[in-house]
Amino acid sequence: MSLSSALANAYSGLVATSRAADLASNNIANALTEGYARRELALSSTVLGGHGRGVAVEGTTRIVSPRAIADRRAAEAADGHAARLSEGLSRLTRVLGEPGADGALARRMDAFEQALQLARDTPESDSARAGLLAAAQDLARGFNAVSREIAAIRGEADAAIAREVDSLNDSLARIDELNRAIARRPAGSAERAALEDERARLVDTVNAIVPVRIAQRDQGAIALYTPGGAVLLDGRPAQIGFVPAAAVTADMTVGAGLATVTLDGDPVTVGLGEGKLDGGTLGAAFALRDVTGPEANRRIDALAAGLMQRLEAVDTDATGAGLFTDAGLPHDPAAQAGLAGRLAVNAAVDPAQGGALWRLRDGLAAPAEGLAGDDTLLSAMVDALAAPQPADPDTGLAGSHDMAGLVQGVSGLFQAEAARLEGDAAFRAGQLLAMREAELSVSAVDTDAELQRLLKIETNYAANARVIETVDFLWRRLMEI
Repeated sequence: MSLSSALANAYSGLVATSRAADLASNNIANALTEGYARRELALSSTVLGGHGRGVAVEGTTRIVSPRAIADRRAAEAADGHAARLSEGLSRLTRVLGEPGADGALARRMDAFEQALQLARDTPESDSARAGLLAAAQDLARGFNAVSREIAAIRGEADAAIAREVDSLNDSLARIDELNRAIARRPAGSAERAALEDERARLVDTVNAIVPVRIAQRDQGAIALYTPGGAVLLDGRPAQIGFVPAAAVTADMTVGAGLATVTLDGDPVTVGLGEGKLDGGTLGAAFALRDVTGPEANRRIDALAAGLMQRLEAVDTDATGAGLFTDAGLPHDPAAQAGLAGRLAVNAAVDPAQGGALWRLRDGLAAPAEGLAGDDTLLSAMVDALAAPQPADPDTGLAGSHDMAGLVQGVSGLFQAEAARLEGDAAFRAGQLLAMREAELSVSAVDTDAELQRLLKIETNYAANARVIETVDFLWRRLMEI
């Protein structure tokens, strides 16, 4: 080997170790950067004419596992979907309350029945009737609060859909730009690796909203598809459209005040679990708005209707309304949507609205106060609430129940569903944690390993520098001859 060849070999070694040091320091600096994939230097030996001619730097390699990333993204989408559904129903059960808890709808129902029984047992007592009015008003407020919370959950889900559609469009457009930028960078370059990191983070953003699968294209570009078959990006980004509602009310459904999303102008059904865009947080938002929320409305409205009808069968005013009214009107089966939010105590028994407490004892339409000891009407009201009646199918219950049993049964259905969703969310969160750890075991930066690598780089650099020093000494010796 000539001295010039030795010098060239050593110089190539210095270049390679310098690049390796730069790469190791960059890995260490980004050890805590979300979405950063560890880099390794791709090296190869240079051979000319059958003789070694040093080392060549082929480029930079991002250390990733496509399979681990795909598994983590699938778990991430499922986790986001489950967490959003669980949070939505948990909010509803908090305002509905657990049976027996203070402020719970079932507890308010029990308090109303107890006040009614006390008024029956002491029909001459003004304070007992005042307590009955207060309990009735508190029960109505409980129904109102549950109805408002359902409307709030659905309205917030509609707003979340609008935000996520905007995020989808922005992210897809940016990924398309990065596809083009990556194609212009040499394979294995540090610049290309950095752009691929940024693109991967944007794909994660899209995947949380709508789960995606990746297909590789020429020059490092990617295409994005959903498991349901929708094309989100392949040569160009899809355009996703959505028009949010100004407000969401109990009677609003898709096509009747509420919009669905469009994919390149075509409407897409989301929220039923098997649509083209289902599976992530977008699907969960649609499920809350169009499935869970309306079902909760039907259940709570059916309870309110049952309460009204039982007492209307005992006593009504001139309009046909009973002790509980639909904003002053009698029950109308054709206008039951949102009834729980409009439930109110008949003004005829409320002194604050020009009524009189004695009408609780003597009748809503009574023109004058009756006998102080007459408990006939109050007893009939107690019996009406205690009588088992077939449950309205909208409550989700079967068989016959008294009024308190209906309220407890519906509350129990909500609690059971919330517990199921909470358990599913916990399972999905644990699954996601395992998938993240599996991915990080491949692509994460191990600072201890990088420091060990730096020690080797230091040794190699010193060795190559020593070769150059030796060659320099030999050249000088030759020049001295």
